[in-house]
Amino acid sequence: MDNRPIGLLDSGVGGLTVVKKIIAKMPHESTVFIGDNAHVPYGDKSKAEIIALTKQSVNFLLSKNVKLIVFACNTATAVAMNAIQKEIEPQIIGVIQSGALAAAQATKNKNVAVVATKMTVSLNAYQKEIQKRDSQIVVHEIAAPQIVPLIEADAGHQAYVSALQELLLPINKLDIDTLVLGCTHYPIIRSEFAQCLKPNVQIIDPADQVAQYTYNVMKRDGLFGSNSNDGAHEYYTTGDVRMFNELGKIVLDEQYVSAKHL
Repeated sequence: MDNRPIGLLDSGVGGLTVVKKIIAKMPHESTVFIGDNAHVPYGDKSKAEIIALTKQSVNFLLSKNVKLIVFACNTATAVAMNAIQKEIEPQIIGVIQSGALAAAQATKNKNVAVVATKMTVSLNAYQKEIQKRDSQIVVHEIAAPQIVPLIEADAGHQAYVSALQELLLPINKLDIDTLVLGCTHYPIIRSEFAQCLKPNVQIIDPADQVAQYTYNVMKRDGLFGSNSNDGAHEYYTTGDVRMFNELGKIVLDEQYVSAKHL
């Protein structure tokens, strides 16, 4: 039995989409989440900046005595995960590997599109991981740097739809049957994605597979905590606490979210 919390990090509130899935999958587990909202988005930064910022969040989570760390950020997974894993003992779980597996299993016509940050796309992170699982799958990766700032600003339905209609125009001309939301912010506006996407395209939220994989790792390594109580959940942000709490309530579907500022 291991009652230490699960640690999760992201550049902003997007990682809460992963927190929500993990809580649903393992309601007795505690979590500690840090959103680096002061530096969002990571996708437009250099590799050195992304690694440095991610290390700061990792060090904070280690100070909270977490038993493993989920990089609930595609950009941090793509750029920083492998390097940081060599430096720390707790296992790091990324989102890209899980999203790639889900996409490879879902596509029927072996034509997949991925919407992600500029950095994730520039590294062909999803293409590499999806084609590891099936080299016959064609992967189209589209950078969407405009979407995360809109979500962090809580810009609203019409602003999301307007941006997504333009973003998805070339994707809707492709013969795809699967779209991967390659940034953990994007599931927050999943309904808007569905509205703007052509019919009969599956939308993949990697968080579902991340929660399952985290469960599998914890079962394998004997990391489950006590089942006697519901888990406790701590939220921290480097940015605006009020905005984090407001967006957090929406993402987590909770009446009250109380984050602390770092």
